Amino acid sequence: MIRAAVVGMGWMGGLHAGAYQRLSGVELVGVVEPDPAKREALAREYGVTVHTDVESLLDAGGCDVVSVCAPDHLHASTTIPMLAAGARVLVEKPLATSTADAQRILDARPHADALTVGHILRFDPRVIRCREVVRSGELGEIWHVEVWRDTTRAVAAAPSQRTSVAWFLGIHDADLVRFVTGLEVEQVAAAGRAVLSPHPDVVYANVRYAGGAVGTMENNWTLPDGRPNRALAGLRVTGSKGLIELDLGHVDLLRSDATSSVRLDTRTWPSREWTGSSNIQAEVGAFVAAAEAGAPAPVSGEDGLAAVRVVELIHRSLDKHGAVVS
Repeated sequence: MIRAAVVGMGWMGGLHAGAYQRLSGVELVGVVEPDPAKREALAREYGVTVHTDVESLLDAGGCDVVSVCAPDHLHASTTIPMLAAGARVLVEKPLATSTADAQRILDARPHADALTVGHILRFDPRVIRCREVVRSGELGEIWHVEVWRDTTRAVAAAPSQRTSVAWFLGIHDADLVRFVTGLEVEQVAAAGRAVLSPHPDVVYANVRYAGGAVGTMENNWTLPDGRPNRALAGLRVTGSKGLIELDLGHVDLLRSDATSSVRLDTRTWPSREWTGSSNIQAEVGAFVAAAEAGAPAPVSGEDGLAAVRVVELIHRSLDKHGAVVS
């Protein structure tokens, strides 16, 4: 049996814990949650020991694989001890909130495949097919790329007090563009403003890529909460021979009555019980399969570092009120 654990049992941690419990040949042996108010309920729900910190988990025997779903600024301090203990680690995006911390994590790997970064869009069948088209050369020379990810204000309620929309949402798009197109960012000129929190809640970035392609990145979490679909997200890649458009913000399944609508997402975030295909399940499954086989990490630490660099450039541009180069 593969022994699995989860560090950080917020909403995302719960998704990872459930994914492990649905995999054959995997035993969830423990979770880490520092909030004492949550521990008793978590122990009942998952039937495992709830540890107060990573050290307690390691003292109890550790694990073979672990998902780090702690708050972003704690990723280095929670990931590095697990790598040192010999576990394979799946750390949620962003890998870290600075290139310095991201590099510290990479340097702590006993080998390159010990670390996987949770860029979930790489497991979306729509994204994979889009990548195949772009990488095949069907679009010719890539001229420009637009990517956007906007959500409702409810999404911002908790994370906006500790991070920016670029780190929470834009990190997806930084990796998405690179994964689909292979383009590397050379220059960023960003503008943004804080309207809901102490951090930028609206960010627009003009981007220049190596080879001459240009593009934009748009992120906000200011949409009214009354929208039945809480996200607008997508990607458009235009080349000399055509374009491809990817809609990532559609409602998979919408149930409505006389007074309200409820999103029953069957693809990415199962709203209730486990049904059908889920990108989280695919991500965790690929991570475990790689660990079992001693195979390469599904999403490398270098991929995670590259996305962190882009968002760090965006913030440097916001601070300078001008363009910055990589």
